Amino acid sequence: MKKLIRSILILSIISLCGCTKIIYTHDEVLGRYKTRSDVEKTFGLPTEKKLSDTAEMWLYQYDRDDSFNRHSVTLHHNLQTITVDHFGTFNRYLIFSFDKKGNIARCDYTGVNLTVWKKDPWATAGLVAICVGVTIGAAAILAHDLTFWGD
Repeated sequence: MKKLIRSILILSIISLCGCTKIIYTHDEVLGRYKTRSDVEKTFGLPTEKKLSDTAEMWLYQYDRDDSFNRHSVTLHHNLQTITVDHFGTFNRYLIFSFDKKGNIARCDYTGVNLTVWKKDPWATAGLVAICVGVTIGAAAILAHDLTFWGD
């Protein structure tokens, strides 16, 4: 029974940070950008640029964020862009491909999630209340069982 109570307490603590909802999916965020200008305004200078006769590709490198959330990544800020024949090898990146008119033709990514989340305090409060209720109920049952078997 102690393991049950301990598990419920751990779930209660985890739930304090767990209630979020998606505002914009990754694809919806990427769908906002239509032109080279849109991308440059939002992301700044690319890490690397590759040019061809029919297209231009920009690679943005991302770094792992050192914050508490180990799954988040941050855009690597560049002071200048390097023009290359072949992109370098990065674990986390975002590549925009533009046609000759400067419109986005394609977007590729690895290890990057641009989903916009919003914390939902009401859901968190509800989940915590449920977990506290279950914990109190389990403690009451445990106390009742101990006094019943103790007589």
